[in-house]
Amino acid sequence: MKRLTAFALSAALLLTPALAAGTEEKFPAVNVYPGFADVKENDWFYDTARLCYEIGLMKGTDKGFEPGKTLTSAECAALAARLREAFTGDPIPAAQPGLPWYQNYADYLMEAAQESGSSYYGSIPWDDKALFEAPATRRDFLVFMALAADGSEDEFSAVNEIAHEDLPDVGEDAVILRFYNWGILTGTDKYGTFAGDKTLTRSEAAAMAARMARPELRKTFVPEDYSPFTAACLTPGTVMFDTGVTAAEYLITVNNAIAAWEAALGNEFNWHYVWTDGKSVLNHVKDDSLTALGVTPAQGTQAYKDFDVQVYYARLIDLTGVTLAPDQNRLA
Repeated sequence: MKRLTAFALSAALLLTPALAAGTEEKFPAVNVYPGFADVKENDWFYDTARLCYEIGLMKGTDKGFEPGKTLTSAECAALAARLREAFTGDPIPAAQPGLPWYQNYADYLMEAAQESGSSYYGSIPWDDKALFEAPATRRDFLVFMALAADGSEDEFSAVNEIAHEDLPDVGEDAVILRFYNWGILTGTDKYGTFAGDKTLTRSEAAAMAARMARPELRKTFVPEDYSPFTAACLTPGTVMFDTGVTAAEYLITVNNAIAAWEAALGNEFNWHYVWTDGKSVLNHVKDDSLTALGVTPAQGTQAYKDFDVQVYYARLIDLTGVTLAPDQNRLA
């Protein structure tokens, strides 16, 4: 958010948690699922949307469940308050006439944060109605989910062993990382990209809320290696050629070419080593990559023109501590 920017979250979330029994008792079924026309049984979110409805974490709208609708901060607050109520047993106060529908949820969380001395108290603009009614970002959502879990860390245990450097955009944020390791959050792609400034849908929120309520739904996850993109200063989706070839495809091909020449030359591998055809290894790697992709330099975008194979590989080795010699190909 401009938003919930202060993400220096409660130190309590950094404690080593242990999985607690009895979450089903904390989240019993309280509603009979009515079946929403916009939630099909073969939808990826069917089970979690249904569970969130049955245990009272989420409700439908006058249009259905609306799984693709962007979540607002007000909805995040309501969801977080319901989770926190179940974890702690502290009841949410009744809604008061004349106030926004979400005010009792926001007040409940605000008071909890204030009483615990959590840094959340100062990080959320509690009185900003426009902000609460605006679309929430993924970072906003995690702030509210952290409030829901604050003080109830024994309900969670690590199911993953993901480090900061394994993720492309989490940095040193220990709280976001904890949600990855708890199996609540898996990111937006196979690399585990957090994309904190993007919004999220009701179906995505239902999936994460369901994982908080049910340990058996938490996800084991090993993010794919992102170090080549870090070394290349590119994102996987960066278009390298006007044919649509992306960095994800291009770097795989470049790495394969480097690995092939390292295998052929062994300890003699050198960018300026001249092969029997009179062409250097550097030029072979460049040309072999283009040939494998069926593209030409003339089709390269500015990202391709700015790409330096030697600088890239040096940075990749610095990042990973290994070369791309056979059996060490980081992307293949």
